[in-house]
Amino acid sequence: MKSALSALLLLPPVCVAEATLGVDSATGQLSFRVVVPPVLRVLQVTPLKDGHEYRIWTNTKSAYINGREYRFTKVGEHTLKVPVSPQGVFLVHGL
Repeated sequence: MKSALSALLLLPPVCVAEATLGVDSATGQLSFRVVVPPVLRVLQVTPLKDGHEYRIWTNTKSAYINGREYRFTKVGEHTLKVPVSPQGVFLVHGL
């Protein structure tokens, strides 16, 4: 019996768990989402004979003024010429 037990100890183990230093690792993921609301600021209004000239700043690429869409190539400051509307002026932005 001792010889059989001794023979089993000489065979490589079938399943072994061991702790080693420096091999531990962990993974994780962290993500951020920033939501920026649309902003349209009227910086200056200049009356013209057939409407108004608006100097605006926006962080969107389009704005609706008096039912007409104005598209921009980039966000930032822009100058718009808006014809006179009999109902007055209304602004819609961020669409």
